[in-house]
This record gives sequence, C-alpha cells and structure tokens, in this order.
Amino acid sequence: MPLLSAKKLSNYEHQLLGLMLFSLLMAIFIGSENTLSYSFLITHFGLFLLWQPILKQEQSFNWLNLGLLAGFVLTFIIWFNLWLSVFWMLLLLSLLTGRVFARGIGRAAYGLAVVVLFLELVLIINPTLFNLSGLSKNLKVLTELVLLCLPLFLVFIPSRKIQPSHIDFIRGFSIVILTLFLCMGSVLTTFTSKIPYLQSLVITILIAALFLYATAILWRPRAGFSGFAQLWERYLLNIGGPFEEWLSRLAAIEANTDIKPENFLQASINHLIARSWISGIYWHENNHSHSSGNKTPHFTVFTDDKLNITLYAHSPIGPALLLHTKLLLGVLSFYYKAKLQEQQLIKQAHLRAIYETGSKLTHDVKNILQSTQTMTQIVLDKDTRLEDVQIILQQQLPLLTQRLKATIDKLSDPTQEQSKTSSISTWWNQLKVRYNRRNIDFIDKLECDLNIPADVYDSIIENLLENARSKRILDPNIEIIVRLECRDNHVRLTVLDTGKAIAEQIAAIIFTTPLDSENGFGIGLYQCQQQAKRHNIELELYENAERHVCFKLEQQVTC
Repeated sequence: MPLLSAKKLSNYEHQLLGLMLFSLLMAIFIGSENTLSYSFLITHFGLFLLWQPILKQEQSFNWLNLGLLAGFVLTFIIWFNLWLSVFWMLLLLSLLTGRVFARGIGRAAYGLAVVVLFLELVLIINPTLFNLSGLSKNLKVLTELVLLCLPLFLVFIPSRKIQPSHIDFIRGFSIVILTLFLCMGSVLTTFTSKIPYLQSLVITILIAALFLYATAILWRPRAGFSGFAQLWERYLLNIGGPFEEWLSRLAAIEANTDIKPENFLQASINHLIARSWISGIYWHENNHSHSSGNKTPHFTVFTDDKLNITLYAHSPIGPALLLHTKLLLGVLSFYYKAKLQEQQLIKQAHLRAIYETGSKLTHDVKNILQSTQTMTQIVLDKDTRLEDVQIILQQQLPLLTQRLKATIDKLSDPTQEQSKTSSISTWWNQLKVRYNRRNIDFIDKLECDLNIPADVYDSIIENLLENARSKRILDPNIEIIVRLECRDNHVRLTVLDTGKAIAEQIAAIIFTTPLDSENGFGIGLYQCQQQAKRHNIELELYENAERHVCFKLEQQVTC
C-alpha cells in the first residue's frame, strides 16, 4: 500500500491547501533576492502536487511528463519574480474558485483561500508591479503578515471529503477575468486620473459592481424584455442555424406516414447538409453505409443504438457549435427511431390481424368438425333407425356445407369479410336442428322476426355451447339451457349451465385477453367479444354462481 494514498491525502486536503498558500506567500514576502525563497518555492510545488484536484493522486507519470513538470518548476524557480508570481496566483485562483461552492466547512476553507489570494494580488503585488503608492510601508508589512497567518488557519479546519468534487473551470475563468479587470482598471485609473491607487481600486470595484448588478437585472425577463438568459440560450440553440426551423422540417417529413425510415433519414440529412458550415455527412444505419458531401479534418461523431453519424465541418467545431450539433443529431435520431418503431407497429398490427383472423376461422372449423363428429356418432349408432339417419343427414348436411363454404370464403379473402344476415326465426330453427339430440334445452319467446348477423351469432353461441358441453364431460348431470327472447327490436340470448362457477381471476379477464385453457374459456370467448363489439352486440358473463353460470348476449336491432 503506498505511503501517501489518495484516501489519506483527502483527509488532509485543507491542511495541504493552507501550507501550500503559506509557502507561496512566504516566498513572495522574502523576495527573489533571498535564496531562502527558493526553498519555500520547492516546498510550495511539492505541496501543490499533493493537493492538486485535477489529476488522481495515484496516477503515474511517464518520463515525458516528469521532464515537462521538472522543466516548469525549474523555470519558475530560476526566473522567479513578481510577474511569474501573478501568473501562478491567477492559475491557483481559477482552481480555488472552481471549487469554492463546495458544501459545509469545505466552502469556508476554499473561500478563505480565495480571499487571501485576491487581497495579495490587489493590495500587495499589483501596486508593487507598477510602482504605485498603495498602502503605507508599515500598513503594507502588517497586511502581508496578516495574509501570511490566514492560510495557517486552514491547518486547523478538518477535511470532510465525502465524494470527489469537480472543478467548474468556467466559473474559475470568469473570476480570473474579473480580478484582472479590477487590477488593470485600478492601475489605468491611477495613471489617467492622477489619484491614489486605493481610491482607484475602490472606484474600479464600484464600476464592476454596478456592471454586475445591471447584468443580473437584465439577465432575467422583466417589463417585456426577454432577458439576456433567453438570448444566450437562443444563441446556443441557433448557432449553427435556426433550431425551430430544423424541428419544423423534421416534423413535416415525419408527418408523411408512407415514408420509410431510410428515406426519412436521407431527406433530413439532405436538409441538414444545406447549412453553410457543414461540409459532409457520413451515416451508418441498418447495416448500410451512406455519405453525402465532402470529408474534412474537422468532424464530430454521434453514436446511437440505431444510428451512427459522422458530421464534417469546413472549420474546427467549437464547444458551443459542438453542443448545437449534438442537439441537432439527437433530435434527428429521436425522429428516426420513432419512424422505425412506427414501422414495427404496423408490422405487428398486420400480424395481429392475420392471427385474429386465423384464430377465428380455426374456431369456426373446430365447431364444424364437432358438429360433423356428433352427426357421425349418430349415424354409426346401431340403435339408430335408418329413417332417423336419413332425416338427420338431410337436415344437417346442407347447413354444414353452407357454413364450410362461408368459412372458406373468409379464409380466401379475410379483408372482404361480410356478415351474412338472416331472420332470427330461421337462425333459431337451424340452431335447434344442429344441436338436436345433444341434451340441450331450447326455450324461446319470439314476438318479432328481425334480421341478425347469423355468422356472428353462430360463432358466439357455438363457443358458449361447446364450453358448456366441455364442463358436462366432467359432470354428466349438468343441464344446459338456451333461452331466446325477441321483442321491440331487442334480442336477448342467454346460455345457462348448472355446473361449477368460473374462477374469479378468470371471470375478471375472460373477455379481455386470450387465456391458456385445455377445456374452454380460452381464446374463443376473446374472439367472440371482438366480433360482438364490431357489430354493436353486448356479450357478458351475466351470472357466475355455483350451479348457475349464465352468459348473456343482447342487441338492439335497428330496422
């Protein structure tokens, strides 16, 4: 384990910072004429390498990095003077102010360090560089001694580093620019107005404060003015071209539902490459590569799970333009993936239509097969008389032939499926003939004779009856009763069985989704519900009690 690990150094962050500033200020206080200052400078750079927040403390240096670092330190030590001190202190000020907004006691520690460096620059070093009369000699010495002692207070501030903090270089750079403005402004005011340096410094500070106050007022929208904040954001959005125009163009292309994703992408890129600062675009989608325009040394890459785009510019892409480019390509990728998803949904809808059509016709064929099997059992029964067999065949075969032909017609062209209408009395008589000798009680009360979609009624009633007959296999004593009522243009059909009640969890979703079942209540009732909805028919589980399970079908027929 290394002697100075990152964890151990983080426990002494404020102590390292205080000693680092103390050694630098002591070297400046002693002056370059005294060789003791070089010892403090060497100590300062050593402490800086242990404290610095940019590189990890565990990071290893190669020989090139060590050579550059040693050259920088030796140059600073050999040619040590106030001008180099100003440059180095401004660099430290940018690092410190980039972390001054830490939480808790760390904020106070870095705030104290920033104040010390700032006062050293504006009160001690700046007037000395330009031979200006700042503080009196005694007051200057006292101020320097106070500034030397202040960093030592950091030694007694405990370090509580919870997580690594990042440096806000933009804020640090802004503080450095403001400090330079105060220093140069006060010097310029002194030379031009022939007033003492301290008065010039106060005047410059007041001017800077008024400027910042006015900027803060104008930054937010007020009194009909949009504010500098919105102007700045609009500038970032529109630096490479109007962002609103790009969104409108993409939305217009995406609105064409017939356009394919690859064609949408091609049309969008043709519009994007028309911008003056773009030289060419290369993109890779769906295992295909495309390019438009010319390649240049200045490019940026946008990578997504569905799309890879390389954008080439005529000139180097700056940070603001890079942000704008990422935003443009991100919006393009969003719309492109939306078109892909739309195409996938269309395919799924098509497959679902095929699935539902096939499932419905499968149940129709199954019902026809069950009717055929029942009729075959009757024919093969040795106790059945030949006359009865002939009557059954004459009654059932034409109906089976008709239903089989209708099913084949649906299968050949499901998009042209039309419901076959029939009078309710005719349909009811045919139903009783089909289920003759199956121990099913049919009760009717017909006060009117309306036209109904016969194939829809057939599909629904056959599924309900087959489910009831499946329950009868397990309990032969179950009774099945079919009741039909028709009056005042209102049809009501119920199928009741005296078997066990349907489980509550199944009854709650029996019409809403296909169910896995080996003895009924599976996909058949789901398909029946879909058919019923398309023809404005109400189908529901009317009663679900032990020995009393009833399904109800109701329809208001318009003449």
